Amino acid sequence: MYHRQGLASPFLTVFVVAIVCLVITPSRAADTRQKMPVERPNILFIVADDMAYTDIGAFGGGDIQTPTLDTLADEGIRFSRFYAGAQCSTTRAMLMTGVDNHRAGLGTTVGAYSQPAANQLGKPGYEGELRSDVITLSTILQNAGYYNVMVGKWHLGASKDNKPSSRGFDQTFAMQQNSDHFDDQLGSFGFGHRDYWRNGEIVEKLPKGFFSSRNFTTEFIKYLDQRDKAKPFFGYLAYTAPHYPLQAPEDIIDKYQGHYDAGYDDLRSKRIKGLQASGLINKEAKHSLFRSDVRAWNTLSDKEKQRSARSMEIYAAMVDDMDQNISRVLAYLKSKNLYHNTLIIFLSDNGAEAASAQRGHAPALLPKARNLDNSLENMGRRGSVVLYSHTWAAAGNGIFREYKFSGAEGGVRVPAVISWPAGGLAPRINHGVTSVLDIMPTVLELARVEHPTQTHANAVYQAPIGKSLVHVLMNDTDSIRSESEYLGFEFWGGRGVVAGDWKLTGLYDQDTETMQAWQLFNLATDPGEQRDLAKEQPVVMKQMLSYWQDYVTNNGVILAEPNVPALRKPQKTFLESTVK
Repeated sequence: MYHRQGLASPFLTVFVVAIVCLVITPSRAADTRQKMPVERPNILFIVADDMAYTDIGAFGGGDIQTPTLDTLADEGIRFSRFYAGAQCSTTRAMLMTGVDNHRAGLGTTVGAYSQPAANQLGKPGYEGELRSDVITLSTILQNAGYYNVMVGKWHLGASKDNKPSSRGFDQTFAMQQNSDHFDDQLGSFGFGHRDYWRNGEIVEKLPKGFFSSRNFTTEFIKYLDQRDKAKPFFGYLAYTAPHYPLQAPEDIIDKYQGHYDAGYDDLRSKRIKGLQASGLINKEAKHSLFRSDVRAWNTLSDKEKQRSARSMEIYAAMVDDMDQNISRVLAYLKSKNLYHNTLIIFLSDNGAEAASAQRGHAPALLPKARNLDNSLENMGRRGSVVLYSHTWAAAGNGIFREYKFSGAEGGVRVPAVISWPAGGLAPRINHGVTSVLDIMPTVLELARVEHPTQTHANAVYQAPIGKSLVHVLMNDTDSIRSESEYLGFEFWGGRGVVAGDWKLTGLYDQDTETMQAWQLFNLATDPGEQRDLAKEQPVVMKQMLSYWQDYVTNNGVILAEPNVPALRKPQKTFLESTVK
């Protein structure tokens, strides 16, 4: 996802950066270390699944009750320009390995509707699971004496060697990908079967009354309570809320009844105003327009309005319920005197999901469900498959364009918060370009642990390519990247590059299955990506395109044929040149 322009080799990049850190800036590094607590911190990752940018009150919301996340944001650092992947597994791959998802093996994801294209099959980086030449953060921390716990969605491979129990976690209760949120273990569209694993072994039956967010939290706290008290812990709590099917427990499902009767037009207006007031974006910034396929709320029939509003009510209940369960975890940490020295990192894995009965995979998959009851009375309850559609997703993303799977801001810019009481973080908003790739280097530095590539000249693993945020956390700098350092991303043809305020975007049209022409935007004034400057800024456009080509070469990106004639010719990528 990231590469420094001008250095021919990723290995040279690592070497040069290491020399710069050791020779040029020893006093700065020493000053930073003096600010850090002597005791190694506990580490807690909390990841939401498909949560929209403005769902949290601290990120412009307010219609959903999220007091726990709001408090974390108020006491820590909110990142206004934090980039993840455009889809679940891409983000999780980068979070856990510190390398671009293509290099980690998740150039595409797995499943009947997401197999690699013909020209991607068998290519390094398109295995659909973590590669053997990437080492997970959990493995490194485990080797360094941490007690590690993982609960929730894994999505990085279901083979024996790729389950979380084989990737550095001491205790796990996990699943490969999404399921019905109750104990049915049905797939997300109401059919099939999803396995849960406890420490790598299949769980035969879920407990009665199971609901994902609540039981994940119970399992997580139980595992933390079993820890070796002499060790710091690393906890990875990966909720499947609010990913579809939208479902909620009986005691909360009706909490937001009537709250969204004014419709998604009204909600989007409120979210945009909240986002502008939050300080996260420029108040004068342009925002995206509704897509042409979003019908105005006042053109819907009463029945359509009722069902649509109900889907958003259930979604809100899921986010609310997740926030309450995060509160349970934090309360536990406080009761055990662990909270003060726990580095907490919260993020969503991508932008809002826009699936509906009319677009995406849903039209082909929903008819396969048996005994489906999507009546108004049963929406959000057992046996229903509710999707809140691109209409509410657009409202949730507020100012930003497009949704999950897209390289536009609405697909890859996500809410992210870091809190660490013992670290003395000054509560604030950070506007620097940051990435999920930066998490591993940050955690390793704070935990005083080196990556194997730093300690072994002939390490078999790929080195992390993100940048440590420690100087940002310590308030030594506002940005870890210069204007000439870029982030690149691609998934299913949705692609883009960010460098400073500039954004190069190439969207993939799911309806026509074609890649659209490149567009250039200035995110400082146009975060909604509305004014294409490709022709007005030819010099910038040329530079951004060179960044894209650099990203493709260094990360083994292969765009699916037949849409990209320029990439049909076989080329030796970074991965192919390093794999024995």
